[in-house]
Amino acid sequence: MKDRAMQALYLQALEPVAETTADNNSYGFRPARCAADAIEQCFKVLNNDNSAQWVLEGDIKGCFDNISHNWMLQHIPTDATVLQKWLCAGYIENRTLFPTEAGTPQGGIISPTLANLVLDGLENLRNRPAEPCGARGAAGSWMG
Repeated sequence: MKDRAMQALYLQALEPVAETTADNNSYGFRPARCAADAIEQCFKVLNNDNSAQWVLEGDIKGCFDNISHNWMLQHIPTDATVLQKWLCAGYIENRTLFPTEAGTPQGGIISPTLANLVLDGLENLRNRPAEPCGARGAAGSWMG
């Protein structure tokens, strides 16, 4: 219970930062945004004579499970010591402790915001010209 309360407290500080850095067309797990907002944006960009004829929908399989702890510790603007403890806490199932080496806390109040902070910038990346195969930015990979 104490961990959830601490996550809620840290979330209150982190959420305004996440909202100011979020991609313009990011709708999941965001305050004051919902699926209807995403549908409205789709209508706006697809309801033109020169709009795309196809829509590509994707899913990052195991996104919450595979985010790199090292990347989060280096890039999420919060207390790294506290974040490290949450990330490495693991989970208990059938009285067995399972350590976590990647991903955000299972069922954690702060997990969706952490994932959104990690995914911020994908919209700008999508709009950039393609780089040669094998090229990677200086920030490194956010997936483990």
